[in-house]
Amino acid sequence: MDEVDEPTDLQTEETTAPASQPLHVVPTVVVPVGEDEAVAMLADQSRFAGDEELKGTAIRLLEAGYTVNVVAARLKIRPTTVWTWTTDAVVQSAVKAGQARRKAVLGEGLESAAETALSALVDVAGDIGAPHKDRIKASEVILDRCGITPAGSGAGEGGTVAVSIDLDFDERLARIVAGSKS
Repeated sequence: MDEVDEPTDLQTEETTAPASQPLHVVPTVVVPVGEDEAVAMLADQSRFAGDEELKGTAIRLLEAGYTVNVVAARLKIRPTTVWTWTTDAVVQSAVKAGQARRKAVLGEGLESAAETALSALVDVAGDIGAPHKDRIKASEVILDRCGITPAGSGAGEGGTVAVSIDLDFDERLARIVAGSKS
């Protein structure tokens, strides 16, 4: 009887690539389920249909925010078995609670990342040693994200004004000043 393979260390290990590394898309091929696999799935569903202890554990894991596939892997059963339990209102409720939990956790992570990003922008904008174009760009992004835009008679739709910033101004000014000294 086929069992769900446990993930190897290579499968569960998180790896990060540098931002400059190109992203490679790996095509996925969906192989249709063979007759033996279908029979094995149905046999597992029948075998675990009355196992209330296993189902209760699955419900607790689902409520904690684990996905159906992860719950199945942890319990060493097929995902199709857990999916068949989702016809039960209690399991459906656990799946919804788990989804809400995952959203909350992800939301907290995104809020933390946003605070880190804002701190980085503020640091660049306030760093007098940083190139002026970087300080201007950081300031512009901060103002843009805060919804602060210049007000004036040239305001377009929604009261916004397009602002053009010449980022190479400092370099040209330095060349002009250097040329006038000679």
